[in-house]
Amino acid sequence: MTPGELLRLRVAFGALGAVPVFLAGWLGWLQVAQAGKLERAGRDPLPLVASTADHQGWRAERIPAPRGSIVDRHGHTLAADCATYDVRVRAGVPPEMLKDVAPFAAWRRKLAEDLTLALVADPEIEDRPGVREKALARLTKEFDRDWKVAALPATGAFPEKHPGVVDVLLASGVDRLAVIEALKRLMRSGYPTVSLDFIQTYQRVYPDRELTHGLVGHQKSEWVPDEDGGRHLRISGACGLETFAALDPDDPGLRRFLRDGRGGRYFVAPVEDAPVAAVLHTTIDLELQRAAVRELTAVAEAPGKSADGKERRPKWGALVLVEIATGDLLAAASWHRDQKNLEGAAFTPYQSLFEPGSIVKPLVLAYAREVGALDWDHVYDCRSHLRHGVDYDRTILPLGRRKAVEDDHDCTDLSAHGILVNSSNIGAALVGLQLEREQWQDYMKGYGFGATLGLHLPYESCGGHNKSSFDPGIPLRSFRANSAISFSFGYELNVTALQVARAYLRLFRGLGAELRLCRGLELDGEFHTVPPRRDTGPRFRDEVLRDVKAAMIDVVSDIEHATGGPLRRDMLAETGIDLHGLLGGKTGTAASRVGVGRGVLKQVRNASFVGFLPADEPRWLAVCVLQRDDSAKFYGGSYAAPPAARLLLRCQTLAERWQLHQESRNGAGGQTRLGSATPGNSGWSDAAGAAPGREHR
Repeated sequence: MTPGELLRLRVAFGALGAVPVFLAGWLGWLQVAQAGKLERAGRDPLPLVASTADHQGWRAERIPAPRGSIVDRHGHTLAADCATYDVRVRAGVPPEMLKDVAPFAAWRRKLAEDLTLALVADPEIEDRPGVREKALARLTKEFDRDWKVAALPATGAFPEKHPGVVDVLLASGVDRLAVIEALKRLMRSGYPTVSLDFIQTYQRVYPDRELTHGLVGHQKSEWVPDEDGGRHLRISGACGLETFAALDPDDPGLRRFLRDGRGGRYFVAPVEDAPVAAVLHTTIDLELQRAAVRELTAVAEAPGKSADGKERRPKWGALVLVEIATGDLLAAASWHRDQKNLEGAAFTPYQSLFEPGSIVKPLVLAYAREVGALDWDHVYDCRSHLRHGVDYDRTILPLGRRKAVEDDHDCTDLSAHGILVNSSNIGAALVGLQLEREQWQDYMKGYGFGATLGLHLPYESCGGHNKSSFDPGIPLRSFRANSAISFSFGYELNVTALQVARAYLRLFRGLGAELRLCRGLELDGEFHTVPPRRDTGPRFRDEVLRDVKAAMIDVVSDIEHATGGPLRRDMLAETGIDLHGLLGGKTGTAASRVGVGRGVLKQVRNASFVGFLPADEPRWLAVCVLQRDDSAKFYGGSYAAPPAARLLLRCQTLAERWQLHQESRNGAGGQTRLGSATPGNSGWSDAAGAAPGREHR
């Protein structure tokens, strides 16, 4: 080899050796020094770094956040989100049918039949044939629409511009494992052009729907697409506690996954920033709520007919129970005649207005005595004008009232105590006329009539006195002849059952007392208490409360003309319990006219009762109201009092059970055996009923 050839050879091999060095340096410059990027049309450049390769293999899906739960005072679930799946089917026409469309109809029909058969794979599904038939009809209709079956030829090649792939919703709210497994098996057994997407979502569940519909409320939710291609949960039609913003879902979390060789996904990491739903702790006692619904329904649906042969059922009813010491709303039941659906019916305890009638008399007399307008021992002549009542002729008659004040039974000389026991309208009017117009305004404000309950429940009816009641243009004599007298025994005033409960709560605890429905909120494992109001404002003097309670105790007695006498006699015969001295109360009956639209007024009668127990130191307060839209006799002592009394007695029974439960816990290692064990129930149970609510964290 000549020196020239050797030189050329060395130059050639040197150049070849420099190529990998150059490439390595160039790639190092791009990858490390400049972190090169790959340009993409219409999208951000793709960085040529190691993490990009990782992201090409890793994926992540958004895990939607559940809506907050609602529980009662003992932690029993009233509303919660349960994890479910929305299942979508993506189906393409098999390749062989693109050449000949004839067998496509049979294939399409069999696909729909197989899918809907898998939807009822769980044997515990009720009415499986009916469920499947309904699902098959819907799925077939959607397949025919999206594939435009009507435009397909009977034979021949599948049209080129015709839809070849459809994407339809197979089912929503799927939460049964047997169904999910059946659907997955189906996809592995002969449908290569069909795939299923299981989209995680939530379904709102109400374990005691019929009991808690009005208070807990309801909400409808649906997933709607975002502008960026994602989706969000839209809540609509919410009412009751479901409207609280604290229950709204948080931001979703992310869960990372990879795909295996067959394209199946497998998860490789836990959920990042896993959403934790809030828990709203209410004051509702589920067992007492169940008792309230049962008692109200029993009296409202009791058999019987009026003189004209019509069913003697009320138009609506309400029964509420309050713990006096805290203002906690323990139970609130609602009943409607001929109600078509729960969503369309008003929740009577805070939405249905009525004229309260005589149940306001203890409130009126307590206020009058507190402001010095009533001597409790003063004796009034409560005879009517027709019986030549001295006080009537001297005080009421000169006012020129068009409608005479009357009592259901003839009364004679009565003190304030006797006015309440006999429920004398004339006596109440004589007391009410001792109050000035400004004092009546203060009475309305002090007891909260016409003001919101402050429970933040939507569609609340506030009611209140007539707009013209305190019109400055109305002469004082006219005000006294009409409004002052009507206020005295519960007319010219519209209230709800819960407003009456708050008014009596203020009588017992102070004019600033309020009802409480939420005990606290649990956020991220931390419990935030909503304390009951301790500063309850001005309180009635002890002697005022003592005398009013004594009169209400004698209302439920065998004293002649005591309006709660029928309640005492009936309960004694039914249960052997003598309510006199155990329970205090006040009956009310009012005949009113209510608007039914287009200026039409209809006569209604309201039967009501307010009761408290124990009589000496009231702990619970119950209010029951029933309204009928006919003129038949309908009295609070006979109709509204029994369910309220039974509910109060139930409170006492549960409180005694709780006390025994607590004592047993101290000696049984924290558990109490209740009854015999049954399949699925070990016999060990937590306490329920009228006990102090437990803090849950």
